[in-house]
Amino acid sequence: MKKHIILVLLTALMVGPSWAQNKEKSEADKFKVDDSKLIPKMKRLALAQVAVHYKLVTTAKTVAKDKGSNSIAGARVSAYLEFTDAEPTQQDYQEITDHFYRYFQKRLKSGGIDTVGWGAITAHEFYEKVSDDEESGEKSEKGGNTWMTAVANNGKMLHNGLTGFAGAKGKRIVTFTKDLDAVAGFFELTVDFADVMVNLDLKVAVNENWLYTTTTTSKKYTWAVNPEMTVNVPDGAAPMLQGPKGWPEMIFQWNDIQTGARYDAAMSEDPSKARGGLAKQFAFRKEITPVLLTTTREKYKAAAKLACEKYADYFVEKCTKLRDK
Repeated sequence: MKKHIILVLLTALMVGPSWAQNKEKSEADKFKVDDSKLIPKMKRLALAQVAVHYKLVTTAKTVAKDKGSNSIAGARVSAYLEFTDAEPTQQDYQEITDHFYRYFQKRLKSGGIDTVGWGAITAHEFYEKVSDDEESGEKSEKGGNTWMTAVANNGKMLHNGLTGFAGAKGKRIVTFTKDLDAVAGFFELTVDFADVMVNLDLKVAVNENWLYTTTTTSKKYTWAVNPEMTVNVPDGAAPMLQGPKGWPEMIFQWNDIQTGARYDAAMSEDPSKARGGLAKQFAFRKEITPVLLTTTREKYKAAAKLACEKYADYFVEKCTKLRDK
């Protein structure tokens, strides 16, 4: 009978607060809107909804497979944001979101796209008859991520998902765009406090001879947490544009938008944040010791405002590129 000897070699590497990334010509090119029918001709945009989810816990995951043996392994790493002075209140998140709305309005106008006043939007039948789909101010959790949500001007959550309006709502949104002579925009974003990555290199080598078989499994984990804010599309949702004719258009992204919005943060590993029970659900997954980022409320708010401004800048830049084609 052959004896089976399994040797597992495990190494983990913590990378510094930044790492090399592939640079694109512009962050604006991360918007997947090159086939848009609305943006190249858009002269007026009604920001009917500007909703932002602010991450407080962010998690990155990866799964690797060895082709020769079909072995599978995975890893995840989470980063937690904590404040040394006081936790931001819902009013703080509302302040950031309202700032984003005002800046977005100004940036659109400076880019040659007129806007619609908030009063004209809320007075329309379409807005009045749509009920909130989600409440602001409640902490939400899913898949190792935690966030707070705020909607600009304490407005309604009019749209959430990957499809347009149907039925009576579909008819009213067409009337809405015609009456305001504008494309309707429903923006829903996630502002992440850190760029987190984790990679896994899995190799399985099998050496057989007439006495025994030796299996050597090598796993190398590399991960990094960069305290720089990114803006991305929420899971299961995307910003949407709707014109008086045709189908609605979703504003997807090729990747997270790097905003360059940094804040002073002290980083440390914090085993107390680990969720051992979650990792045990998957025998092949390793949960790396979580990272704790600490900063002040004002530093966070300043960086979050800048991140939102950068999103508006890049969106208008992309609109200008499509218009000038």
